[in-house]
Amino acid sequence: MRALLILIVLGVIYLGVRSLTDIRIDLANANPVLLGYGALFTAGIVAAELLRPLMQRMSALSRFTIVAALAAIVWLSFEMARLSGRIPAALLDPQSSRQDLRIVHLPQAWDGLYRTIAQVDNQSLGVIVDTGTPLVILTYEEAQRLGLVHDRLAFSERVAVSDRKITAALLPFLSVRIGNLEVFKVDGAIAEPGALETSLIGLSYLSRLRAAGVIGPDMVLQQ
Repeated sequence: MRALLILIVLGVIYLGVRSLTDIRIDLANANPVLLGYGALFTAGIVAAELLRPLMQRMSALSRFTIVAALAAIVWLSFEMARLSGRIPAALLDPQSSRQDLRIVHLPQAWDGLYRTIAQVDNQSLGVIVDTGTPLVILTYEEAQRLGLVHDRLAFSERVAVSDRKITAALLPFLSVRIGNLEVFKVDGAIAEPGALETSLIGLSYLSRLRAAGVIGPDMVLQQ
């Protein structure tokens, strides 16, 4: 009996972590957030029953430490999912009827990337939305066209993009907007000449939104 309960605990913990960190889980169209926390709650009840003899021999401080550690693991899992773009689908529901939410759908382009038109400092340019890039990074040529290149730029920073590192000059932007989703005072950079073919919208913008992630073939942004 105890072995069966242990298997149940492992199973519900697995489902909980998957539903919190992978938006592609789909169990009868269940809400992944409720599924995740429900699974973790159930696992906690079963685990508490299994470990009751051990817990009774622990001090109150030890029990509190264990509970706090488990809560921290759940929180960290969710934050890692949010920052990496793997946000639970419930937060990105395109059928949401709340009037205060703004949602933008970006279809996947022919090359598998998410291309769109953005406005940086109220000027339009073509970009790729890339969750593997930490900043909003403009190509040198695009920044020059927009009048953002000047003598004080120092191309001395190594900045990671999705598949490599490039040299760039850090430059914060007053605003970045995709569709009707505008964020102010965004950390950014300008790539050195020839380093990038297309400007990138990275996590310095995406992490300031309510949610950003992939649902089916589309990337969905929500503010």
